[in-house]
Amino acid sequence: MEALMKIADVIRRLLYRSSGALASLSAVGYIAIIVICVGDVILYSLTPIVLLGIYELIERCMIVAVFASLAYTQAKKAHINMVVLVERFPRIAGMCILGLTSLVSVGVTTYAAHAAWLQFLRTFDSGVQTQVLAIRNWPFFLLQTIAMVLLALVLLIDTLYIFLATKDDKIHDEVIDDYGMQISKKTAGPSAELGPGES
Repeated sequence: MEALMKIADVIRRLLYRSSGALASLSAVGYIAIIVICVGDVILYSLTPIVLLGIYELIERCMIVAVFASLAYTQAKKAHINMVVLVERFPRIAGMCILGLTSLVSVGVTTYAAHAAWLQFLRTFDSGVQTQVLAIRNWPFFLLQTIAMVLLALVLLIDTLYIFLATKDDKIHDEVIDDYGMQISKKTAGPSAELGPGES
């Protein structure tokens, strides 16, 4: 068990750091959107010039900004999680329910990654590009694939920790803190510290 936890900790740190590195592209994408939009408005206000292909640029920057940050958002537990009902269940039942829903998320994300990969292969082979600026589509589908695979891996390692939380008090407390669940320390098992006046 201890050896498994050490391996899991190493993998989780690696995945979290990778998601943070990929998320830096998200910041670049949002900055590019701001610069493009502001520049277009200023240019249109000062001159009668209309820049073609602005929508295509913004659309591509939005793809980068959104998909690059998905795994990082999960690493920070910033995605919406319905834990109100999970909090009402006993420890093992609650963690199992949360773990099963997390497994469903892994499956859906993996399917989405597979779909993005198929789109990448099609657009790469056919050379599909945008109409105005002739921007190739395949790099963006490749980014989507990488982002969804990384998100699936982060979800998978988080799911492992959720199931481990059914037996390990320390991991249990870590999980309920990560997901913001309002669960008494008593549900962490007999070895947990009791609050004032509790016995």
